[in-house]
Amino acid sequence: MSNLEMISRLTKGIEATEMITVNGEEVEIRPLTSGELSELQTIEKKGFVMKVGVGAKGKRTSVETSNTDVDINAGDFTHYQSEALYKAVAWGLSIGGEKIKPEQIQDLPTGVPEQIFNEIVRISNLTNNDLTIIKNFRKEQ
Repeated sequence: MSNLEMISRLTKGIEATEMITVNGEEVEIRPLTSGELSELQTIEKKGFVMKVGVGAKGKRTSVETSNTDVDINAGDFTHYQSEALYKAVAWGLSIGGEKIKPEQIQDLPTGVPEQIFNEIVRISNLTNNDLTIIKNFRKEQ
């Protein structure tokens, strides 16, 4: 099997949609692609600023001897977490050439985007290590 044939077979997984019920309505969702996951990871990291200590000769020092700080602006952190959530839901609802925009997801009733997000996370086989927002929006098991 050629690499192109293998990629073609693997990408068929994103075509495997699933019907879920949200507020009494049937909704079709699909799993996220690895490229979409990578973009979501980039978005949610925008809320973090990491400062790494630099030694006397301008070289990065070891973690043990450096002043490594992580700054988190709570407002920015929440904004980027929401941006990643809305994009994930929009992508998971974009099926058969239909493109849903994140702005459309923002207009849904409170709690609905999170409910759909949890289902997209499930069918995408994502874990807490894949995205920080999974921990924030996952229902208690």
